Amino acid sequence: MKYALLFFTMFLSFIPSYAQEGKKDKLLVGAYITSLYDMSLSNNSFSVDFWLWFNHKNDSLKPLETVEIVNAKRVENVLPTTEKKGGIVWATHKCRAEVKKQWNIEHFPFDRQELEIIVEEGSKDVNSLIYEADKANSKIDKSVKLEGWHISKFDITASQSEYATTYGDPVLKGKSTYAHLSIKIVLDRVGTGLFFKMFLGVYIAFLIGSLVFWIDPEEFDSRIGLSVGSLFAAVGNKYIVDSVLPETVVFTLVDKVHLITFFFIFISLLVSVYTSYLHKQDKKALSKKTDLMAFYATCAVYLLINVYMIYDAVVKM
Repeated sequence: MKYALLFFTMFLSFIPSYAQEGKKDKLLVGAYITSLYDMSLSNNSFSVDFWLWFNHKNDSLKPLETVEIVNAKRVENVLPTTEKKGGIVWATHKCRAEVKKQWNIEHFPFDRQELEIIVEEGSKDVNSLIYEADKANSKIDKSVKLEGWHISKFDITASQSEYATTYGDPVLKGKSTYAHLSIKIVLDRVGTGLFFKMFLGVYIAFLIGSLVFWIDPEEFDSRIGLSVGSLFAAVGNKYIVDSVLPETVVFTLVDKVHLITFFFIFISLLVSVYTSYLHKQDKKALSKKTDLMAFYATCAVYLLINVYMIYDAVVKM
């Protein structure tokens, strides 16, 4: 009897019991966004204030102490409260976070941005603790308004994050998995006004550059000076716009508009050289005709290309 009991005890140590599985804690997690601000493209970040809460039945859990915002630069947690109501532990606090964001500026200023706040359990892995999203109570406060933006979607999803390390946990083998909550806010930029503010300079530079076709070819120096001046104005506008945008390897709408403008100003410079040559060859009628044709052709093609690029950016937003 003694040996049978010992064997039975050893046998149980190798088999996960249903009782152990039942010890896995499930936390109902929700968030209520009260403020969005400091949308900084140059710093690749945004700031958010929100209430975060946990509902669970295990009195020994301290989720307010073990939770982390994994994609935040800075976090401040205030007003922590833990109460037990109807057999459920309700733990909540308010978070103020500066969150990292890699902005997608390919279609700026007609862009759509997805803001994500990633909440994770920092202590217990999924073998003992999992999240469930409180979708019914998670919302954005109606008072949250962002100038120049339209909030088009809000969602909260619970899942799991897997890491290729055990963080030294002697029980785990090769990897570890933790409860994960994703809070997503989709913003559509209202960019028409911003577009004209940021691109007015480059369009004026193009118009100034196109005036060379109306200057007499005999005034060659004036034509060259006007083209070079408009080119410098376009380059200056590019530097101003780039100063408010983050570094990116993507060829953006901003890059396309400025590059096209540079190209057409350069074309006007080449035409000036050619018409000046015709004028010196005593082909004044042909020189004037070439200038007029070049003016209408460059303006029409430049306008069509810009309309297409803007339309394409708006459609893909």
